[in-house]
Amino acid sequence: MRIAIYDATITEGSRQAGVQLSVRDKLRVALRLAEMGVAFVEGGWPGAGGDAEIFREARRLELGGARLCACATLHPGERGGGELRAALRSGAPAVTLRVPLGRGRRGKAWRTTIASAVKAVRREGRAALVELDGFFDLQRPGGSAAMGEVEAAARSGAEVILLGDASGGALPSEVEAGVAAARRVAGASALGIRARDDAGVAVANSLVAVAKGASVVAATVNGYGERCGAADLVPIAAALELKMGHRALAPGQLRRLASLAHFVAELVDREPSRDQPYVGQDAFCAGPDRLAPHVDPEQVGNRVEPAMADERGHPGALRVARALGLPARGEREASQVLARLAAWERRGFRYEGAEASFDLVLRSLGGRRRDYFRVLAYRVLDVHRDKRGFTEATVEVAVGGEHLHAVALGVGPVNALDRALRRALEHHYPELADMKLVQSRSKSLATDVGTAGAVRVLVDSADGRDRWGTAGVSDNLLDACCQALVDAIEYKLAKDDVAPRPRHARRRRSR
Repeated sequence: MRIAIYDATITEGSRQAGVQLSVRDKLRVALRLAEMGVAFVEGGWPGAGGDAEIFREARRLELGGARLCACATLHPGERGGGELRAALRSGAPAVTLRVPLGRGRRGKAWRTTIASAVKAVRREGRAALVELDGFFDLQRPGGSAAMGEVEAAARSGAEVILLGDASGGALPSEVEAGVAAARRVAGASALGIRARDDAGVAVANSLVAVAKGASVVAATVNGYGERCGAADLVPIAAALELKMGHRALAPGQLRRLASLAHFVAELVDREPSRDQPYVGQDAFCAGPDRLAPHVDPEQVGNRVEPAMADERGHPGALRVARALGLPARGEREASQVLARLAAWERRGFRYEGAEASFDLVLRSLGGRRRDYFRVLAYRVLDVHRDKRGFTEATVEVAVGGEHLHAVALGVGPVNALDRALRRALEHHYPELADMKLVQSRSKSLATDVGTAGAVRVLVDSADGRDRWGTAGVSDNLLDACCQALVDAIEYKLAKDDVAPRPRHARRRRSR
């Protein structure tokens, strides 16, 4: 049975304390989720400033089978309010109608409002999803479940009815009872669950809801969300496919689950949880009892060894060598490949969020990396003049046998270095003209030497067709910036299959 995933990472997930996602980060997450095969991506409230930009930018994205959902909160007695009009104007293929239920906030007015809003959405040719937020709170002693609202949504043609646990305090037995009761009146509408983790059972609640007939599960990657978080998409998707026999992601995408978890953690600048079920670094560590893991770690993109690379050279080394496209020449050569990966990891390199840098690593290890240029020297000056500040970057690069020298001004060191590098290279590689730096961010790595420790810089770049991320790691911030920028330029040339310039007589040019 197919279980549809309704992902709310870029909305609910970004409301967790300390979690911040730019508009471009949210779009990257949406694209990654679409590749994974989620059914719905909650995009936010188009009537709000920041969320409106998401829907404008999303029109240029190819999300495949995933449907971007615009949200609108309903109010009793309201007919086609401002939020609903904004959601319809956004162009999103689906609209999530949030109904904040509670004691004293139910009855005929609510049912009429729900029916009217669902019909308005359907008249525009969009899919209508109704989220009854607070549904399970009404089941507790002294209250009754909102079956009238479920029935009103179903009769008016809602595609999905999400039963929400606003307080996050529902227990699995309450969820089982609520879903079973709602299933009896939901008709042809798909029933879904939106659990929060305030009682620590959001994943369990999501799974028991499926067992009782729910076919849609709302969740966020890594369980990010306000207060105690939301249901974690990662163990939910793994359990649905590996334990319950359902299909939650696109074929073959379950093996990318660990990569997805680490990718989103990197974007929100949080360390991945070592003990996260299925994908954490310690999830499959072999203990002294040597018990077999409850699932094959490779099914979710993880491994028994806690590190990416194992230098001992057992069969895991051969698997990595095959993945790199290297000839299967034996355990010794494969273990050398893994030793290099392990050395990079110890320096602080992590490639989640920097897929382009990892692509270049694989090309290098497979002997397929091209020599486009080399940075021979660079200098960055921060200048203040007449109460104004600017940054000047000077670079010297070698292309073929020619040495090139360029100077550029920018706003900060990353921007100045980026402009100087491309100014030096654009004569030989005009393909760089449509490439632009989108954003950069830096993060100090865990260390016991304070500010003398290493720093990781992530850079996002784009051209007219693609976006990609690169990374640099060094105990010098400028060096890490330069690494990431060089990778970004080299990846652009490699992905466009540009031929390196041939070597010729050395001469020096300035730009």
